[in-house]
Amino acid sequence: MKGKNELIAFNDLEEKIIKPGFCTFCAACEAACPVHAIKVKDNEIHHYDCSNFLDQCSVCYDVCPHTESLIFEAMSFVKNAPNVREAIGPYIRLMLSQSVDSRLREASHGGGVVTALLTYAMDKGLIDSAIVSEVSPQSPLKLKPLICLVPDSCLSAVDSKFSPSTVVQAFGDAVRGYGKKRIAFVGLPHQILAIRKLEAWQHKIVESLTLTIGLFCLWNFSLDRLLKYLKESFQVKASDIEKITLTETYNVYTHKRVIRISTKDVLSHVLDACKMCMDYASELSDISVGGAPPLKRWSIVIIRTKKGESLFNGAVKDGVLRTMEIEDVPDVFTNLLAMASHKKKIAFEEAKRRERLNKPVMPLINRLLFHKPQKMLSLTDSSVNKIMTRKVVTVRPDITINHLLDIMTQHHHMGYPVMNSLNELIGIITFEDASRIPKEKRDEIFVGEVANKNLIVVHPRDSILEAFEKMNLHNVGRILVVNPENPKKLVGIITRTDILKALIKR
Repeated sequence: MKGKNELIAFNDLEEKIIKPGFCTFCAACEAACPVHAIKVKDNEIHHYDCSNFLDQCSVCYDVCPHTESLIFEAMSFVKNAPNVREAIGPYIRLMLSQSVDSRLREASHGGGVVTALLTYAMDKGLIDSAIVSEVSPQSPLKLKPLICLVPDSCLSAVDSKFSPSTVVQAFGDAVRGYGKKRIAFVGLPHQILAIRKLEAWQHKIVESLTLTIGLFCLWNFSLDRLLKYLKESFQVKASDIEKITLTETYNVYTHKRVIRISTKDVLSHVLDACKMCMDYASELSDISVGGAPPLKRWSIVIIRTKKGESLFNGAVKDGVLRTMEIEDVPDVFTNLLAMASHKKKIAFEEAKRRERLNKPVMPLINRLLFHKPQKMLSLTDSSVNKIMTRKVVTVRPDITINHLLDIMTQHHHMGYPVMNSLNELIGIITFEDASRIPKEKRDEIFVGEVANKNLIVVHPRDSILEAFEKMNLHNVGRILVVNPENPKKLVGIITRTDILKALIKR
């Protein structure tokens, strides 16, 4: 029988998250603790024995964004979005946008959309405060949470983040310390997940949550490791750095120059949990916002919920934001897919590497990729044909790679079956396959030259669990569904996202 102290979930949090180095210091545990026994400060976790006040409590472990608890419940907050894509998650609409106010655009890394939305929502009385991050006066790379109480205070918010910030703790402070009732929360993917878990847990503080705005994020850094690397490799001191931006590379701006560093070269300085994070586009937020390279002063906006759509449409109607179709600038969408798919690929490879070396794997990723949760076992008796997509967008082998990328921009899928003139299945081509072709050759090389002919398939009456296991075995995000009597006849496609959506509905 467990002793009293062993029933307190902080022990599990410490063993599975803190000690292995997976904590990203969002402070959800501190915000949720009913007896205020946890304190997150200066990237350290301080815990005071809470077993004298509680017989048992699971909240700190449950709401951590890196644990397996409540993950499917958290995903349910965006389950009604009509579109779901592997790289960017569920959504209602996807577009480009920018603030009409040039001052907001100049102050941001993109189109000033986040600040424009927050100030608009405050002016309209839709929210009474906002939780954001701002740069520390001592270092432009170090962030601290900010509770915005008036519209002007939102002007110092950063719309891209590369280091931890205890924003979930600030959300709790806004509720308890300031008595705020209509709060907008701006955060990175893991911080949005923490808030969604608090909602799923039905924690009292989230009764004051009105809206979530998620920022695109490739990775957060260990500042100590990153600054040491910049000093040793480029002779750049922390005091020299003005800002960092992310396009196809990380761009470090100093007083005198811009240093461009590939994502591969910075990976060793990324927080361990971030290396296993698969969410680039804040897939669980009401509205997701990120940069739109190669465009300057524009942002990509992904609307995921009705409340997000209502706020955004109001801002456009009242002349606060302007929009543009993302299909009008195909390179923007190509870059979005590249970043999102790259993050998922790195996360899967890192988790596999750790599993192979018998090193700890983040519990959340362990649950999603390797273990069969009880909900997954419930799909043993459900067949693929119940959730597969039947109206499949296909391509011909004689179109160019650039033509294929245009189709991807239009339909937002990551992989496309390749069909010959007899409408027979002959291969599959993915965004990753296309992105390997140099840009200058994409008008010369055809899909048929690049498509994978070694197909991984399932049949309509195979179980969903079997399809999921094949995806994990072959490290793919989608599997083609073919007629068992005629393997050249395509009848559908099933993706990892389809399976997760089926689990959420259960």
